[in-house]
Amino acid sequence: MAAGFGAALLAGALSAAPARVEAIRVAEYDARTRVVIELDQNRSHRLLVLDHQPRVVVDISSSTLHASLPERGRGIVRRMRHARHQDGELRMVFDLRASATASSVAIAASRPGEGHRIVVDIFSGSGDDEAPAEASGTEAARDVLIAIDPGHGGKDPGAIGRNGLYEKTVVLGISRRLGRLIEREPGMRALLTRDGDYYLKLRRRYELARQRNADLFVSVHADAVRDRRVQGSSVYVLSEKGSSDEARRLAKRENASDLVAGVELDEYPPAVATVIIDLQQNASIGASLEVGDEVLQHLHGVGRVRKARVQKAPFAVLKAHDVPSILVETAYISNPQEEQLLKTAAYQEKLARALLAGVRSYFYRNPPRGTLIAERVATGEVPQQQYVARRGDTLSGIAQRFKVPVPVLMRANKLQNDRLRVGQVLTIPAT
Repeated sequence: MAAGFGAALLAGALSAAPARVEAIRVAEYDARTRVVIELDQNRSHRLLVLDHQPRVVVDISSSTLHASLPERGRGIVRRMRHARHQDGELRMVFDLRASATASSVAIAASRPGEGHRIVVDIFSGSGDDEAPAEASGTEAARDVLIAIDPGHGGKDPGAIGRNGLYEKTVVLGISRRLGRLIEREPGMRALLTRDGDYYLKLRRRYELARQRNADLFVSVHADAVRDRRVQGSSVYVLSEKGSSDEARRLAKRENASDLVAGVELDEYPPAVATVIIDLQQNASIGASLEVGDEVLQHLHGVGRVRKARVQKAPFAVLKAHDVPSILVETAYISNPQEEQLLKTAAYQEKLARALLAGVRSYFYRNPPRGTLIAERVATGEVPQQQYVARRGDTLSGIAQRFKVPVPVLMRANKLQNDRLRVGQVLTIPAT
């Protein structure tokens, strides 16, 4: 057995209470596999690399695991497991497919509300048996943070389907699934504004996103109207004036949820609660429209879309001016057929995957500076995507949009010619 030892000390004094490991993400890149361990407190760690039985071990002082280990390994990581020693030390074990070297770096939170991280990079190939796996001094590129807001909750059930299905229950299920999918994406992490059946005021929801410096806010809902025949998905962004009477009606109902729960908005009388400042001059409205359009086109692949274009309405929950924000009405819970679909895990998963696909497509086209996604785009490392053809689309236009040659796009989709049909799902090959 050959081993290399390395240590990195996180800044700050250790508190008496154990730290919580709140997320573990594994991502594969060209030359390395990266493991990110996110904690709520500063903790020291020790890195151990074994060659005889290939594995990487990370010992974290005074910590407990509060995250689910990824179900499958990635890259050189075959599987993951953990144990807690009697002295309170948490041992994370990453079994490898082959011998490797590794380095680690501890990154303290740079902003309030941000988590502390231990980043471990694992490189294929055996290194010097006695050489330490030294901590890198280079700060890792950050992940984009997507705030997911399951609408309603607690005393406010939201819309109620004919068979008794609560909107608050459905949207929490979809949001949890979306959060898990995002956590598996390299360069992305998720924040749920609520992860249980309790009430949050509208203002608190978007404030959570702002406090954590989220890159995107996604509010998840399931609409209801008197006409039970109405069905389909819609995506909304903020505007003082709704684009239709239906948009204003929907915004009025959603904004009233603070009053439904028996609590008025703190700073505004109810008559003024739905008046939102105009964001037309703010750059975030353009970003909101763009990400909304990406999400909407992927929802075409799940079921009917009620509104073919992104709508504008005065939703109070979309009031975070500096965070691009969208509200997604996933389906009509008042429609008996869609209510039955919304009950099922399979349909909730389809909706979550469509939302992820839209979010992913947006960020790979508009990567924020200093993020891992920006690094991947700069090196041409763009994952495979899907695109649902809409009226007016051309193959050459889609190829230009995704920077893929037309012949490559045709080969990837086994197309005999450049003709498209509305609703056709195209695979955009990875680069």
